[in-house]
Amino acid sequence: MTSALPIKQRLAQTDTIALVHHLLGAQPTPTRTQLAQQLCQRLELRDPKGDWQIGTMAKALRDLEAEGHWTLPPSRIPDPRSWTNAPARLPKGVPPARDVPAQLEQFTKLELLEVATPEQLLIWNELMVREHPLHDARLVGRQFRYLLRSEHGWLGGIGFGSAALYLEARDTHLGWNAAQRTTHLPRVINMTRFLLRPGPRCPNLASHVLGLCARRIGADFERRYGLRPWLMESFVDPTAYAGTCYQAANWLKVGQTKGRGRNGARDAGKTRKDVYLYALVTDLATRLGVERFPWTALAPQHGLEGDSWAEQEFGACELGDKRLTRRLVTIVTAEAAQPGASHTAAAGGDAHQAKACYRLLRNDRPELTVPNLLQTHRTQTLRRCKAHPTVLVIQDTCELNYSSRPRCQGLGETKANQTTATTRSLNLHSSLAVAADDGLPLGVVRVHGYAPASAQGQDPQRPIEQKESFRWIEAYQDANHIATLLPGTRVINVTDREGDFFELFDWRRRQPGGAEAHLLVRAQHDRKLEGTDAKLFAELAGAPLAATVKIAVPRQREHLGKPSAPGRPGLPARAAEVELRYKEVALLAPQTPTLRGRPPLRAWAIHLHEKNPPPDATAVHWVLLTTVPVASRKQALLCLRWYCRRWRIEEWHRVLKSGCKILEHQHHDAATLLRAIALDAVIAWRIMLLGLLGREVPGLPAALVFDACECEVLALLAGSKKNSRWVQP
Repeated sequence: MTSALPIKQRLAQTDTIALVHHLLGAQPTPTRTQLAQQLCQRLELRDPKGDWQIGTMAKALRDLEAEGHWTLPPSRIPDPRSWTNAPARLPKGVPPARDVPAQLEQFTKLELLEVATPEQLLIWNELMVREHPLHDARLVGRQFRYLLRSEHGWLGGIGFGSAALYLEARDTHLGWNAAQRTTHLPRVINMTRFLLRPGPRCPNLASHVLGLCARRIGADFERRYGLRPWLMESFVDPTAYAGTCYQAANWLKVGQTKGRGRNGARDAGKTRKDVYLYALVTDLATRLGVERFPWTALAPQHGLEGDSWAEQEFGACELGDKRLTRRLVTIVTAEAAQPGASHTAAAGGDAHQAKACYRLLRNDRPELTVPNLLQTHRTQTLRRCKAHPTVLVIQDTCELNYSSRPRCQGLGETKANQTTATTRSLNLHSSLAVAADDGLPLGVVRVHGYAPASAQGQDPQRPIEQKESFRWIEAYQDANHIATLLPGTRVINVTDREGDFFELFDWRRRQPGGAEAHLLVRAQHDRKLEGTDAKLFAELAGAPLAATVKIAVPRQREHLGKPSAPGRPGLPARAAEVELRYKEVALLAPQTPTLRGRPPLRAWAIHLHEKNPPPDATAVHWVLLTTVPVASRKQALLCLRWYCRRWRIEEWHRVLKSGCKILEHQHHDAATLLRAIALDAVIAWRIMLLGLLGREVPGLPAALVFDACECEVLALLAGSKKNSRWVQP
């Protein structure tokens, strides 16, 4: 199989140019079509079905003629670029669908119909011209169309064309080089049209249609063109659509476009679109010939020196201007030296440096997003993860109360208690990578800040993609992507009780070929089980005793009572003796409109119960749900040990608030706040790691982390010659 780009490249070679001039000099002079036929035969250029690539060759000849390589004979037909290309249409619009049901299960006939006849093409054209935002914009390259048919009438349509030639978000995600992109780009198809007709909306219909398309397009496309696609891409305008249906159908958002046309030229009329990808094969990286994560492994303590760590963690960020990246490194270096100080104090009184910091944080360039600011740190975090056989990706949410910032724009307002008082806040949902063996934090892989909205007045039966809790699924999607990048590392996604909802486990189960990241969740709901009248907690309490173990319970801080909740006394840290049981269970789906009819979920459950807690202490009673097979006492203890590592993210939150003092930022809008918090997130990780390295790796020389002057100060503080071994370079 040869694509359009290799044909053009072959024609531009010296020997092929000479061949074209030789053929053009023949008598009689060949027509353009004859010339394309002769070149295809000479160069043995066929498409996957075995036909000569005459059309592609003719276009390449025209393109190289425009570049001055030769002069072709006059065309016998008008220039195709001068055609109006107006699509053929029906004399009147397509009748609207009637009596569309409110629930997906109520459809009795819902199918994708391949557009194969002139009559079907007229219907498809009419729907797109009248009802799709792009109207009569034409498809390019290999084209494929579906109509969505039901017993209620035509519901919409889907159209495919050739993929974007250059797309940074996609190319970065895939990790292929220019040669690999040239070779395999025909295996990528672009869903350029997706239309569900206006009218009554049926929940989950769009994601269901996307699922139907994913199951059919591979075989249908191959039957027509002799080439089976491996990847689908699509663009979503975020100013008009949230991309909810793509997320529900397991498409992966990988970034945004640059606002350019298909060939990479700047087009001021185009908006930046979200880029979504869907792999049609499970071994995409292998087929593309790319290494999933080509960087070498990195030790946790590597590069943490005070004069170089910021360059390692931020120096390769793509912010649209290299000067911004250099400024970012300078700012982070200064703020890491005084993490609790204001931006001005961190600048050491230098007005220019302080102004540069504020200008960077307030810059509204589209490249200055939180993921871009954390881009290099994320790469280095994955390098640190690569050195470990098992890594925990712990996700959690913390609330940042900015009620003392009445002029700050973009904050959420939620009810604080049973009175009329409200809290102005941001929520921070983050993922922290932690080594499973020693518990060392390896880095921050994701930070998602958002303004919380009250659930009052919202439909509780709306799809999960429209709920705030969808953030847990998004974080798991990211953890699963990390697992695909690190095939030699087992990734366990850990959450507390807030992450216990059926859709999270169901999303993992519905992945094509199976998800690679495992789940470990503390259960909150006492769910019904398949094949028994007992519920989850009672079933586990009756399971055989596997072991009696001691677990460390952190110190409990005192909480003052509120009108909405009683107070809680402070308690010291302790070792709790708990009984451990485990069992494989099948969880029944909740009987809600969006989940009714889903098959039971099979998972392993681990039960821990403290029989004799100290006075005033709450007994430890945990139920852990996991997709990791637990067939022995040893495996159950291993999962328990992993879950006890979840407190690392709580410690990181404490460093963020107490050490970096993120609640004292004085910025006037949420976007600027989140940029500042993103920098603090990495600084807080480094502070926590430095503190833990002394405990977990006591033999680590201080010179690996501190410079010579700092080592000398430490030696003086130690006040003893026996400690000099710690400071030897």
